Amino acid sequence: MIIGELYLWFFFYSLLGWFYESFLYSIVAERRFTNRGFLLGPYCPIYGAGVLLCLMLLKDVDGMFTVFAAAGFLCCAVEYITSYSMEKIFRARWWDYSDMPFELHGRVCLYGFIVFGGGIVLVRFFIQPSLMRLTGMFDKTLMNGLSLVFFTLMGVDIALTLAGWKGLNDRLSALHDALYDKAGGGFSKLTDRFRETPVFIVVEKGHGLFVRAQHINVTFRPNELRFFRAFPGIHITTYEELIKRLRIKERLGMTPVRKNTEEPDSTEITSEDTGRQSAE
Repeated sequence: MIIGELYLWFFFYSLLGWFYESFLYSIVAERRFTNRGFLLGPYCPIYGAGVLLCLMLLKDVDGMFTVFAAAGFLCCAVEYITSYSMEKIFRARWWDYSDMPFELHGRVCLYGFIVFGGGIVLVRFFIQPSLMRLTGMFDKTLMNGLSLVFFTLMGVDIALTLAGWKGLNDRLSALHDALYDKAGGGFSKLTDRFRETPVFIVVEKGHGLFVRAQHINVTFRPNELRFFRAFPGIHITTYEELIKRLRIKERLGMTPVRKNTEEPDSTEITSEDTGRQSAE
């Protein structure tokens, strides 16, 4: 086994994980296609890492049931650590299984244990032998070249994704500061007096979002808003109250828009009005 071959396996199973999340899960559960990956491309590295970990640690384990149980625990451990680490790094909770049966801190649940365990059984006894035969036919130079290309693409993807995340936080911060200042320096007052602040919002073509509040105009780009679509349960700790008040997820069509007849906290404007409002 060489590093190039190992990375190709990782990339392949990352693709399979993305297919499961974006096609099977999102279409069945949400009845529409959604790119469920953290990255822009069609791959979920957490699946690739989980599969390789199980293949290496369970290579000498026999019996489908034993592999199923051990793989379920290993993959849940990977998911738990990933959830915890991403929460600390990005200050956001990306998924929450609190409403699922037999969950642990909302990070893992029994459903995931069953899916991961069953998936590793399929990989270990059926998919991986065929994949090893396929990659074994590759020339070493070709294999390393492909691995380098995929590694570079994923590296660029990571950079673009982090830039999108930074952009989202920068725009939320700008809106938060504008409304925070009007509230008189207290976050609790931001909640109480939010409705007194005129806010104009429009969902733009290309699924962007234009917001005008106080003296500033903010435009959320599609690559920044995609995090809400990829992770419907995402909870950005610092700005969660602002996100709820602006009803960003509702405006993106992720949840039904509430009809508020009492002191609406924002005014919808059309895309044609955006230029006029910006110039005022």
